[in-house]
Amino acid sequence: MQSRSVLFVLDKNEHSCEIIRSFTEGLEFISEVKLYSDYQKAYEDLKQAENPIVIMDITEEAPELGNIVDNIKLITSKIIITSLDYSTNTIIKALRLGAKEFLPKPVLKEDLIRVLTMFASISADDEDYSQSKIITVYSNKGGIGKTTIAINLAMELARVTKDKVALIDLNLQLGDISTFLNLNPPFDVNYVLQRLIDKDDEIFVKGFEKYKDTSLHILSDSSYIEQAGSVTVQQISALFRKLKKVFPYVVIDMSSSIGPVSLKILDESDWIMFTTIVNIPAIRNAQRCLNLFRSRNYPNKKVKIVVNRYMENDEIKIEDIENTLGEKVYWKVPNNYFTIMEAINKGVSIAEINPESNISNNFRDFATKVSDDIIEQAVIQYRSQI
Repeated sequence: MQSRSVLFVLDKNEHSCEIIRSFTEGLEFISEVKLYSDYQKAYEDLKQAENPIVIMDITEEAPELGNIVDNIKLITSKIIITSLDYSTNTIIKALRLGAKEFLPKPVLKEDLIRVLTMFASISADDEDYSQSKIITVYSNKGGIGKTTIAINLAMELARVTKDKVALIDLNLQLGDISTFLNLNPPFDVNYVLQRLIDKDDEIFVKGFEKYKDTSLHILSDSSYIEQAGSVTVQQISALFRKLKKVFPYVVIDMSSSIGPVSLKILDESDWIMFTTIVNIPAIRNAQRCLNLFRSRNYPNKKVKIVVNRYMENDEIKIEDIENTLGEKVYWKVPNNYFTIMEAINKGVSIAEINPESNISNNFRDFATKVSDDIIEQAVIQYRSQI
């Protein structure tokens, strides 16, 4: 049975508001339609609403729009953005703001009812609706720096997008995230897998540690090595379903081993940031691993090559790596040993050590590219449907 929702229509054009109200007449799953030209007033009323759906027009530029949408996203993810301009740039802007759907104006009745029906029918077990991405940082060779990359990518994604980001330590035997960030979490990944996976979203998120004043939520490594062997592939699948329901972005750090649980993590990830460094043994290991991925028929562009500790004057050039691996390099992280070690030793992110360092700027740009590429994929998907 569909739950009933209050529909909030935020549009400075009174005629557009009334048209949308007329389109929703007779929809049993809409209990009330509320119209607003004052977006801030709408937000205040939204805080008191149960199960709201929001339609917001962005045809007119407003400097406070981003902050209002950020606040609305804390209340509901069911956000439809409309605009008279439906260029690619506007669709990208809408998705960056947090829209789950974009409808060009004038809004067509059949399009509106289709989206509202989809929103109203979303259940806790609905996996297809989520646009969340699980991004796993992986290397089949130890000592490459994947934990540093996972932590700082997740941190910058939270800062750049202002969305909730989950950082999960699935290096089940020798995880380091809690050490790298000087955390003493009340719960670990094994506790969440055993006790919180079937709870409601609010209780589930309480198993995570919120990092300082950011939107980053961290689920740390297991406290006891022997617990790692009890984790099953079914638990990994259940965890990923729950994560995608709650968090727009999920970053996974995992071990370098290959086994049933590791393969399940890799198989169910949306993107794999395959991390290597510029030396012959690492590149040969990368070749073997990429061949494994190809044998598992991973979708095009699922695996993205990240070169860590990159130096412009390396004897082996990026072109050499690309020719050897048969893949383009997605990102290069510069070698800045002293800043990284200072961050690790102080238990903070790189940006907290020196926000203007080359490596801090690099991770900020890395997160921006990841976010932009995810949005671009969504735009391509949207364009294919219209």
